Parts: sequence; structure tokens; C-alpha cells
Amino acid sequence: MASRFAERLRARATAFTTSRPVRWVNAHRRVLAIVVLSSFFAFLVVYLALNPGLLVQAFSIGWLNISILLALYLLIVTTHFGVLETTIRLSSNRLPYREGFLLTVYSTVSNFFGPLQSGPGIRAVYLKGRIGMRFRDYTYATLYYFGAFAVINGSLLFANTAPWITVAGLVVGAAIVWGTAWKAGILDRWVWVAALGVVVVVQVLLMTIVYFVEINAVSDASYTFAQALSYSGSANLSLFVSVTPGAIGIREGFLVFAHSLHQVPLDTIVAAGIVDRAFYAVFLGALFGVSSLFHLRGIFRKDDATEE
Repeated sequence: MASRFAERLRARATAFTTSRPVRWVNAHRRVLAIVVLSSFFAFLVVYLALNPGLLVQAFSIGWLNISILLALYLLIVTTHFGVLETTIRLSSNRLPYREGFLLTVYSTVSNFFGPLQSGPGIRAVYLKGRIGMRFRDYTYATLYYFGAFAVINGSLLFANTAPWITVAGLVVGAAIVWGTAWKAGILDRWVWVAALGVVVVVQVLLMTIVYFVEINAVSDASYTFAQALSYSGSANLSLFVSVTPGAIGIREGFLVFAHSLHQVPLDTIVAAGIVDRAFYAVFLGALFGVSSLFHLRGIFRKDDATEE
């Protein structure tokens, strides 16, 4: 049963990736990224020109909020490592923790600065070459992760206006995701299936807290955690159509479209977006630099040991 389901899943995935719209996007993704980025930055320049105090407000969130964001993003990177580790364990493989963390950092940086979520592709190629992990196993685990991520965030969209839909969506979504994992034949490793699900829940919660801190830090108004849940759901769903680095412009579009659900005004969305992208870009740059130093030190130590 599992093999037939896998074959149908592969056939549908192949049909989707070879469909005309997907082929058109892949053929024009660089142009699309440039168009979206240019449009967003043009909008940003005009909006900031009409609201000159917004930029000062965005960068005056205080050291306490900056410290909180730093701690939260360190924890989020840890959840990325947790996703990688559980993905590897689902295929009964192992990777040294230090190497896994470096792979997490490099693929996370690529995922932010590169279009179309390039991080998973980098991890798949690396794991195939390093530990022989099959693309099929990695694809199944990644689809499970994305499915759980989509179900949770899709349900959170209604946390502020219709909490019962959120609860129902989480229950039904969990059943669907678990059923899909059973059909794919990976429930014999239920410990790692459950662990990956827990990591996704923690990751979404941490991202919600990040948005909660940001929208309250850049605005004089006070926003509830329920609003932050809806805000986070719409912001995170934009990652599935990310044709620009960090989903710049795409996320804002999703947030504006979902305004009636989270009820966060445009000026707060723009200000919070500026803070988030600026801070996260600097954070990833620093993390990449520190990780590279540790990586180089490890290489030099190996060279010294070889010479001895």
C-alpha cells in the first residue's frame, strides 16, 4: 500500500513540477524576483517619503527588544537544526551534530538570500553525497514538514477572529498529516515522526512570538497574542511562494490581504517588516561569519593532525 501511495505521490509531484505554470515560473523566476523586489522597494520608498517618521520609529525598538529578538532567532535556528536532525533520523541515517549545525546555518542563509526556498535543495544534495541519504526519503520527510507547517499556519489565520476554526483546523490537519505519514509507510519510526511534528509546533510558536514583539515594538497601539497568531500564520504562508530573498514583498502582500483577520494596520506591517528583515539579515550574516570561523578552525586542526 505504501509503495502504491508513494508512486502516486511521485506521479502527482512530477505532473505538478512539469506543468506549464511551474515551468513558466522556473523559466522566468529571476525576472519575477526582480519585478517583485523592484515593485516592493518602489512602494517602500514612496511610503517612507509620505511617512518620514516611520523609519526612525522602526529602528528605535530598544535594546531589550533587540535582545529578545536575538534570543528568539537563536532558538529558531535551533529548531531548523532539529528539523534537519529528525529528517535524517527518519531515514535511519546519522550525521555528526557539529556538521549538521553548520549545514543548518549555511542552508538557512541560502534560504533567506536565495529565491524559491533553496535551503532544502542544498540540504538534500549535501546529505545524498555525505551520508547517502536517498532523495526519496528526504523528499518524504520534507513534504511532511511542509505539510505540518502549512496546516498549522493555515489554521492560525483564524485565531483572532474565529478561534474554533483554528482548533478544528489543527485537529483535522493533524489527522491528515498523520494519515499521510502512515500511507507513506514511515510510522514505524513514529518517535521521529512525532519529534518532527513537535519541532514544527515549537518553530511556529517562536516565530509568532517574534512577530508579537515586533508589531508591539514599532507601534503605539497594543496588539494581542491572538492577533500575532493570525499575523504569523499569514506571514509564514508567504514562504511557500517565495520568489524573492526572504519573501520580501511577498510577505507584505499576504499580510495586507489578510488584514481583516489579524487587523494590524499597514504602517505597522511596513515598520515591523523593516525591523524584521534588517535584524534577520544582520543576524544571519553574523551567524554565518562565526560558523565559518569554527569551520575553518576545524579544517586547520585536521591539517595539523595530519602533519603530525
